[in-house]
Amino acid sequence: MLYTIKARLAPVSLALLLAFGSTGANAQQTRLPEIGTAGGSVMSIEREQAVGDMYMRQIRASAPIVGDPVLEAYLHDVGTRLVRNANDVRFPFKFFWVNQDQINAFAFFGGHIGINTGLLAETRNESELASVIAHEIAHVSQRHIVRNMEAMERSSSLSIISLLGAILVGIANPEAGIAAAQASVAGMQQRSINYTRLFEQEADRIGLSILVNTGFDPMGAPDFFGRLAEKYRYVSKPPEMLLTHPLSESRIADTRLRAEQLRQNVNLNRDESAFWLAKYRVQVRHLRNYNAEAARRDMTSNNPAIANAARYGLAIALLDSDQADAAERTLAPLYQREPLNTFYLDVQTDILLAQKRYDEVLSMLEFAYKRMPNEQTVTLNYANAAVKAGQPKLAIQLLRDYLVRNKDSTLAYSLMIEAQRGLGNTSGMHEANAELMALYGQFDRAIDHLHNAHTHNDNRLEQRRIQARIEQLMAKKREVEAMR
Repeated sequence: MLYTIKARLAPVSLALLLAFGSTGANAQQTRLPEIGTAGGSVMSIEREQAVGDMYMRQIRASAPIVGDPVLEAYLHDVGTRLVRNANDVRFPFKFFWVNQDQINAFAFFGGHIGINTGLLAETRNESELASVIAHEIAHVSQRHIVRNMEAMERSSSLSIISLLGAILVGIANPEAGIAAAQASVAGMQQRSINYTRLFEQEADRIGLSILVNTGFDPMGAPDFFGRLAEKYRYVSKPPEMLLTHPLSESRIADTRLRAEQLRQNVNLNRDESAFWLAKYRVQVRHLRNYNAEAARRDMTSNNPAIANAARYGLAIALLDSDQADAAERTLAPLYQREPLNTFYLDVQTDILLAQKRYDEVLSMLEFAYKRMPNEQTVTLNYANAAVKAGQPKLAIQLLRDYLVRNKDSTLAYSLMIEAQRGLGNTSGMHEANAELMALYGQFDRAIDHLHNAHTHNDNRLEQRRIQARIEQLMAKKREVEAMR
């Protein structure tokens, strides 16, 4: 499947997104805590969602976001299952991958949670991954950033706008953002540290409850964080996660004690096949730290889920090295057994496209689409295959239906641009480009594209619709500028 990674500016660091915490004497101590109904005097729920939307647009334009529908669907599934078992959920959560080999995860305004691909590579089971996500959900549900802002506002003349500005600076320029955040919160070090410790303890407790209620092994939390703490105990530059989530021995011990007590009520016999497929996909295709030789070795594992995932990883490695025929032979036992497994279906699609077997791939995806019409991997693969097969009308029809439900899909808009270009629809191509630019927060470019769409469209009704969209984006631009 076509997938995209945006990296136009410097990657966004957790510390800068969450620039509301401790300011120590050196760079490693200048990490400002995470999010987390308190906080209402500083920021309403509606305002928090608006600010989160603004941040997300800038993150799309600056961070190496992974636009991989298979991985997106997997993360969304795990994340939403956890959210269903969380209390104090005030808005929809949005989960996304950042293609960085550093071990990190972060949460920010409005229910946005980012997970580094390096973190998935480090985890040893799905409960470990889920424990990190649950911890971040707890930060969001408890509004930790907003509560910290409220505490600082009560004790100082500190301008919240200056803090928000520091974060925005940091998105484009991490070093400048750190300096701006430091200047904004000078003199408040100890209070911020105390709030960070309080919020981390609260997120630990609530995160474990979410984990257990969702059916995951609560030992995933102390096992993962304890292993990280031990592994990087004497390292001068530990992973970002340990800088922003300081792990004391007492904290790990307390979490382990709680987890052992909670574990008695959990069924530990879980199907983790999707976790292993996601892990191997990340390592082979995105981090590129796993090769065919390693995959062949792991195919002999006594764990069927690992052996299958290793075979799947080998198929991806072969395909990505232009060995489509070998990839097809490797994937065949898996795909034939589970033809509607979206991990396998995605790779089989790429294999058939590489072999230019367009009729076969369209037939395969039509079959899958009829059975899973709302599944993003199937829909986006089908649209991509239609574009490659020279059927732009089919692609446009699929994407229009999909975008009604998934308005923030940059990959869908990228495919729509290709499909409209293939159809020769200049106006439609500019409209799709406008929506894509708006998702990156580039409103001036988006509005320019809409003016071009208006110029190339002779239909009076369509022109009025495009003009209305121009006015909407101009209003959105003013709203964002007012937040800075």
